[in-house]
Amino acid sequence: MSFFQSEQVQENLQDIFKTYQQVAAVTSQLATMNTQEKLEHIEDCKILIDKQRNFCFRLTLAASDDPEAADMKSRINSLTTAFGYKDLMECLDAMLMTLDQAAQRELDQP
Repeated sequence: MSFFQSEQVQENLQDIFKTYQQVAAVTSQLATMNTQEKLEHIEDCKILIDKQRNFCFRLTLAASDDPEAADMKSRINSLTTAFGYKDLMECLDAMLMTLDQAAQRELDQP
């Protein structure tokens, strides 16, 4: 069975997409949020990134045995390279750093 045909992988992908939809739906309201709501939104974004990171790690492990997973990993890394990152993990790390900085700015406001 290929990596992407696994029931667990399909569930993980659906969970990532559902979380993304929830985060995206709230993002448009960012300008009207109070500090606590913004911090909660930042936490939700971090949760999404953590789910993506776990999936990426599993994809990397599967890529050594599964040509479809290897192809997906290669395509993802090509996209992140086009944005100036070494790979998806480096991109996700940069996103987390940006979110941490945004949270700190919210906390530093009078």
